[in-house]
Amino acid sequence: MTAREVQLRQLADQAVRDIVDLDAQVAAGEITEVDARPLRRRYETTAGRALEALDALDALGTDAEPPLMPRSRPRGWSLAYLLAVVVALVAAVVLLPASLLERPAGGAVTGNEAVQGAAGAPPLDPSATVTDEQLEQVVAANPDVIGMRVALADRYVAQGEYEPAMRHYLDALRREPGNADALARLGWLLLQIDQPEEAMRSVEQALAIDPSLDEALWFKANIELYGVDDPTAALATLQELAGRDLPAEVRAQVDQLTATAEQRRQEGSGQGGTG
Repeated sequence: MTAREVQLRQLADQAVRDIVDLDAQVAAGEITEVDARPLRRRYETTAGRALEALDALDALGTDAEPPLMPRSRPRGWSLAYLLAVVVALVAAVVLLPASLLERPAGGAVTGNEAVQGAAGAPPLDPSATVTDEQLEQVVAANPDVIGMRVALADRYVAQGEYEPAMRHYLDALRREPGNADALARLGWLLLQIDQPEEAMRSVEQALAIDPSLDEALWFKANIELYGVDDPTAALATLQELAGRDLPAEVRAQVDQLTATAEQRRQEGSGQGGTG
């Protein structure tokens, strides 16, 4: 079994488990049916697409793994920018003010309680490299710290581990359905697993909540260009993004993607004129 097949099976299995868990949450009154409906639809679509992709791989009868993006792989924000976001979110949890913490019985507030929690997760050393396992423990001990959960999902996406990333994004949205960051990042993940329609829906939901979210616009442009092959729409989105105050390295990526979209638009026009 190829790595791609393992990944798809994990996604399908997790989506089915998520549907079961979601129904249990609705039955227990933890989430309303109105909020559950779009999540259930997303889980069902994810499971269906993963199973369809598995069938397609079986039909190929080869160990060769087709690329997720046949034309070109979309570019994300720069690695430095992504790591800065993750580090900032980790620090925000590790360094929560002591005044926000409940003093443990018989002990003093030290600051580690923010990441210790009832589950006994070990405190993190901000100067050390934080492992996925440590972050999982911290997230489990602090389930309502949505920023940390999204940061962990981001890390999994950067590592190409889409199943745990999907699980954490969706868990974040169960707890906070209007979290624009989680919706946007989920859209990016859905593009990576070749679900452009669902990706666009998620990103557009993010922009409806927070139109100023630059990252969501960037994801939208990539979905338009690489997911639905609409360079004209991508150029319009990139033009809007270029009009904003962006870091130099991000602006360089926007300019590069704009050039790619313009080239594809011209190629498409040329093909249409020769038919």
